[in-house]
Amino acid sequence: MTSPKVVVMNKYTPSYKNLNFHYKTKEAVHNSTMNMFDYYADNKKKAFFMLDYFSGKIGKDKEMNIMFENGEYATKEQIEQRKKQYEKYIENSNIYKLVISFPEGYLEENVDIKTFEKKLAKEIIPSFLKKCGFVDVKKMSYQFSLHTNTKHLHFHLSFAEKQPNYKSYGRIDYRNKGKLTREELRYFKDLIIHSINREKIYTPLLKETNKNIDELKKFFNPKDKNFLLNNKDDILLEDKILKLGELLNQKRDKDQRIKFNSIKDKEIIQLTKDIKKYIFSKDDPEFKNLYKEFQNNLKDINSYFENIAKDNHSDTVDDSLIKNKKKYLDNYILNAIVNHADYKYKNPKFKENELLQEVIYKEYKKSRIKSKYDIVRNILSNTSRDLQFKNKYQIRQAVKNINDELEEAEKDFDKLFQVDKEYS
Repeated sequence: MTSPKVVVMNKYTPSYKNLNFHYKTKEAVHNSTMNMFDYYADNKKKAFFMLDYFSGKIGKDKEMNIMFENGEYATKEQIEQRKKQYEKYIENSNIYKLVISFPEGYLEENVDIKTFEKKLAKEIIPSFLKKCGFVDVKKMSYQFSLHTNTKHLHFHLSFAEKQPNYKSYGRIDYRNKGKLTREELRYFKDLIIHSINREKIYTPLLKETNKNIDELKKFFNPKDKNFLLNNKDDILLEDKILKLGELLNQKRDKDQRIKFNSIKDKEIIQLTKDIKKYIFSKDDPEFKNLYKEFQNNLKDINSYFENIAKDNHSDTVDDSLIKNKKKYLDNYILNAIVNHADYKYKNPKFKENELLQEVIYKEYKKSRIKSKYDIVRNILSNTSRDLQFKNKYQIRQAVKNINDELEEAEKDFDKLFQVDKEYS
């Protein structure tokens, strides 16, 4: 078994109101907390860089080897000020302490350490604190320090609540339990590995996936030539869309853009999903190939997070991003369907009688049946439930109109062969 890419160890110093077996007195808590700052800020353990060496900064800078929430190194004065703040915090807040260790060479070979420190301060730790149940990151105090005095680079991190900030059983109070859970630590480790691998692996995958989504969205944009919902040759789809538009107008009072997730009517929800399913079942090579690419990219992203879990010896894979991407595209399509149906119903470009004429004419061309009765009987016997017309009179009228048009066209055609007497 390979060693994990990051190891996180944790312990805590209890608040005055949570004294325990290891810290029996307030004095012990106070001394441990104050010594923590001196240990973190020890410049002998500071990570110096070649740029610092050539610039002559080493030994002359006022910054200590400890970083606060703003992602900047603190000065001695700022550290002393923070010590005074913690004298107040430890009355009610536990001091949580973590050591984050990496395999030899791993951190410096994969990231710019100064850039990573800033991400740790401004992105990783805030997200981790929210996972731990702390409501407002601004009400938290934290500091960390990178130590290079061993072959394994490691960070020391500590944090405390400035005021009650932990949500438990619907209340906001101080967090009493000291040890962090396995799930909280796993999440923290995943965040760290993800931040290290992001630019090399994750970002290209994400860009490609977002590109796929943008291309797929075009198929559901009325302004695009590939707009799938405007396929007039697909009468079944057209009928479903008109039926959906009718239901929406029957059961909605507001005349504004519709959000699918706000719809409560079960019949409308089911019909919208049926239309989406119908579209996905049709044989559109360009759309299907693009959607397959989208699915493959999601698989690659899933593999990326599986590798992170494997590196951390975890059985839990973070699939939240994949779920969010699927949900986003799904909602976009469902929103497009309901709004297009609403528009089509309110702005019909043809009358129902014209649609019937088109259906019967296509049947006439396909089957070569000349009898009006046979045309009607053939359509009614072969029509699926998805295409049922409201009354026989409309069909009869459509057939009559088609025959009238055919007779008129025949007369016009005959005229072409009549000899003009003037030029005979």
